[in-house]
Amino acid sequence: MRPEFPPVRAAWTYHGNQLDSIRQRLYAVESEPSGTVKGGTRMGRPLLFIDFDGVINQFPDDKVMRRQGRTGWMRPDDPHRAAYAPDNWFRPDRRERLLVRDLGRRFVIRWNAELVARLDALDADKWWLTTWQPETGRLNRALGVDWPTIRWYDPITRDGIPTGKRRTILDALKQDRPIVWLDDEETTYNAGLAIQTTPHEAPVLGVGPDSAIGVSRPQMDLIEDFIHEPPAGPVVRFETAGDGHEGHWGF
Repeated sequence: MRPEFPPVRAAWTYHGNQLDSIRQRLYAVESEPSGTVKGGTRMGRPLLFIDFDGVINQFPDDKVMRRQGRTGWMRPDDPHRAAYAPDNWFRPDRRERLLVRDLGRRFVIRWNAELVARLDALDADKWWLTTWQPETGRLNRALGVDWPTIRWYDPITRDGIPTGKRRTILDALKQDRPIVWLDDEETTYNAGLAIQTTPHEAPVLGVGPDSAIGVSRPQMDLIEDFIHEPPAGPVVRFETAGDGHEGHWGF
């Protein structure tokens, strides 16, 4: 049984004043879609907000990688066996070293081409919402996509990083479009509660992957189903795994 959020009202105070620039970028690319009628409410084209680390960029166990993804060496009761199972894991088949100019360092990124292709094929407006904000042009070239970026924090002062992602989602609720939010760290219970207690008309799906494997195959199936046929009304559903907030709730 999935626990429902308690029916309480909450006040949320955020610092920084970047909402205007976020609104301008978010609304600038909006078209006037015919929308999908669900339960008497016309919903526009879904919005998909995508984090990078722990969502597309994977951090798998070193021993698993050295063994080409095999898990037979693990104990039978090791919970990681299920995470790395072929029916759950988009095993990384792409690897690149990217220079992060602000830090003056190169970072290895690992991803799965099928996962990226399935995300890119979704009938939704896709946006990067990631601390890789200054480098998303490089990410686009590496992954072969062309996703615009939400400028949600100041890359010089880092102002807005603690609260900017949640502010972006809460602000997007005003568009009354179905929202999918992919983030391995920010899709917490409190974030879900903040979304639920903010007035909105369209559904929201939050997916918090296990950062070791990124978006799982069952999670990707759920995302595709949600985008293809969003549920009616302002329902909120979070599916999370790992990083201290494992669980699923909503609907």
